[in-house]
Amino acid sequence: MHFSKLMLVLVMICVVFAEAGCSVPSTSNSGTSADSQGKVNLVFWSHQEDAIVGAYKKLISEYQTLHPDVTIEYQTFPYDVYSQKLKASFSAKKPPDIAEFFGTWVPEYSKNDLLVEIPDSENIKKAYYDAPLGGYLRDNKLYGLPLEYNIENGGMLIHPQMLKEQGLDHPPSNWNELVDYAKKLTVREGDVLKVKGFDFVSTDNITFTFLSLILQQGAPFMRENGHVDFQTPEALKAMSTLVSLVADDKVADLTTFSGELDTSDYFFQGKSAMTYRGPWTIAAGKNSYKVDDFEYVPVPSSTENPPAFAAESGWGIAVSKQSKQQEAALEFIQFVSEKDNLSAWNTETFTVPAKKEIAEDPEFLKNNPHLKPLLDILALGQWIGPLADRDFFFKQVNDHFQLMASGKQSVEDGLANMEQIINDNQDQHK
Repeated sequence: MHFSKLMLVLVMICVVFAEAGCSVPSTSNSGTSADSQGKVNLVFWSHQEDAIVGAYKKLISEYQTLHPDVTIEYQTFPYDVYSQKLKASFSAKKPPDIAEFFGTWVPEYSKNDLLVEIPDSENIKKAYYDAPLGGYLRDNKLYGLPLEYNIENGGMLIHPQMLKEQGLDHPPSNWNELVDYAKKLTVREGDVLKVKGFDFVSTDNITFTFLSLILQQGAPFMRENGHVDFQTPEALKAMSTLVSLVADDKVADLTTFSGELDTSDYFFQGKSAMTYRGPWTIAAGKNSYKVDDFEYVPVPSSTENPPAFAAESGWGIAVSKQSKQQEAALEFIQFVSEKDNLSAWNTETFTVPAKKEIAEDPEFLKNNPHLKPLLDILALGQWIGPLADRDFFFKQVNDHFQLMASGKQSVEDGLANMEQIINDNQDQHK
């Protein structure tokens, strides 16, 4: 029987047997529906982070004002459970219409045909930098739109007063100067490191700094077959440089690694003079710690070459193929990605623009002067590549770095072991 005739029969039955509590079955999916007046209901999920949630809510409100026929049900989840929540919803075929994704997660969904292709991908992708775009691409087609450039390299937090106290009147302008500054700024009491001269020992930054030091030597770190290549002279020099900062120069240590606080928290507590971290940490300094006496400055290249770096594709939004309102959902994510709207989102979330026209807009720089060190180098970034398991990859680099920095493993052995384990994992996921 045709679906509309079936529904009519069910309604008539319910009228006759109303006292029996009969109801017409819903045709919605995860709250998605278009009611009898033509109103569209969309479900949108994201992770919980105050600035990001606030920015989304503003855009949702603006969109609903412009589109009174659309209602967006916005739901948020703690970061540490969000990725599993997404996986479970797609597995159960009950995902939200619109979902926020971290770019590294997207390939797993797009290759399984779970996301809607963005219309006119060929032209739209030209508006974005390569690094944030990478994770959202499959066969050169877009399966979501990146909202930010997830850059953890290129900029660092510094305490100008600490530099002045050591007679240092400007930020370091080259790598040798950075190491020299770090030594002078380090404060010890006996064997205890009270103030770290240059802190880069965080889950993300060990990996990203290592990769950037390879790229700045003009070498790749990943082969075309998806295997990493960590036994090159460039990889050896890069890792030796990082290990030396801890083992020899002692400007940082491993005592707070993987603790409850971020390296930026220790910086804002005055326990490091220079900290290599992404610009998103600026919000915590200003809002949580109420600290103003710091600057965000460029990190110099380790070579004479420009400061090339690797980056993941950061937060973005995509539409589920399970959605019964794909067109409306696509219209919303395209609205979020319009220049003025996305520029406001980047400003409110302290994130770096993924879209070229925003990053190159003088007005955006005027409103976000702290991002100047990064806006100048965005074109130098490349996508980190098709990691089979992002967390596994980073864990291997971090775990082996600790063994090397603590003298329990040579740099050569550490790189060889790390490469083998990561490549085995890449193969298992093919």
